[in-house]
Amino acid sequence: MPIRLSTLLAASLAIAPALAQTTGVVGINDYTINSLGSGGTSCVPLCFPNGNVVLNLAVSAPLGTIAIAFFNLCPCLPCQLPGPSNACLPPIPATACSLSNQSFDMDLSPPCGLPFNVTLVATAAGVYAGTVAIPPLPGVPCSGGFQLSTQAIVFNGCGLGVFAVPGPFVLTQAFTISF
Repeated sequence: MPIRLSTLLAASLAIAPALAQTTGVVGINDYTINSLGSGGTSCVPLCFPNGNVVLNLAVSAPLGTIAIAFFNLCPCLPCQLPGPSNACLPPIPATACSLSNQSFDMDLSPPCGLPFNVTLVATAAGVYAGTVAIPPLPGVPCSGGFQLSTQAIVFNGCGLGVFAVPGPFVLTQAFTISF
């Protein structure tokens, strides 16, 4: 099966260094998009040149939890809403935001619009999955002309939420997606 240029570019951007925000931990709060970003930290950029792609969303979380992915029209914003440290096992590493291991990393300012969400459904593979179809988009690929941020919430008893909105939930790592 030939590898698409968009997949290669997205993979190369996914391994770019990032300030350590919320970190995805497999089995607790690990969010991937088209299999990219596992174990990463928030605000890692992903690029899918000019759209025309189906985003396959997957969250590795305990069976019996609920996972919801949120999106808005601005890039990821580190440490927007930090939270208390959660006592999940395996542990979620500390963030650079504070003495926490959780942070909501999406820009909530009015220009970003209201977040929209996708409820992820449990699969036989042990992940919560969903899709978002992106139409073809004109312009210079991945130049910031069209961006989304996304982060998922996993309702899980080990989670304490964020200070502004108490748990029981944990946050996944967030992504900035350019097209």
